[in-house]
Order: sequence, then structure tokens, then C-alpha cells
Amino acid sequence: MSSEPWTIDSIAHALPHPELRATFMRDVSFTDVQRLPDILERWVRFIAEFEEGRPRIEKLRSHYRETGRLPADYEASLIEVSPEELRACADRARGAA
Repeated sequence: MSSEPWTIDSIAHALPHPELRATFMRDVSFTDVQRLPDILERWVRFIAEFEEGRPRIEKLRSHYRETGRLPADYEASLIEVSPEELRACADRARGAA
């Protein structure tokens, strides 16, 4: 994200999946205005953490495409995902392409 200030629109556009955008919009639409700054900060932190992890995920994705398996030293950090779940996601992605 650029150094521009965050807006509700820029947060929504930075979220990587439609389901997350819908959840975000529900959060900001139905939250008491007194709590809104905390909710917005939580979503900005989520985006920052997601973007920080993107290079690691892309490296894992490339390794998996090349070898058909995760690296031997692979450890999940934000979300525990089993190799079976990762394979299922890769298979679905290949089917959609």
C-alpha cells in the first residue's frame, strides 16, 4: 500500500478475497461509531500482516508447483494448513485455470 492514509474504500480494496471484503463491510456498517477506530485499525493490521507474509507464500507456492510437495523445513505461521488442504487448494486452482 502507498503512504496515502487509509480509507474505508482503500481497506476494502486491499483485502485479498471477496469474503473478507464483505466481512469488513459488515464490521464497519454495524459497529458502534465509538468502536469504529479499533475495528479499522484491526483490519489495517490484518492487511499489513498479510502483505508481509506474501513473499513467503509465493515461495511456498512456487516450490510446491515445481516439486509437488512442501519444503521439508516448512512450518505454518499464521494459519495451520495441512499438506492435504494445500494440495486440495492447488488442485482447485488448477481446475479453475
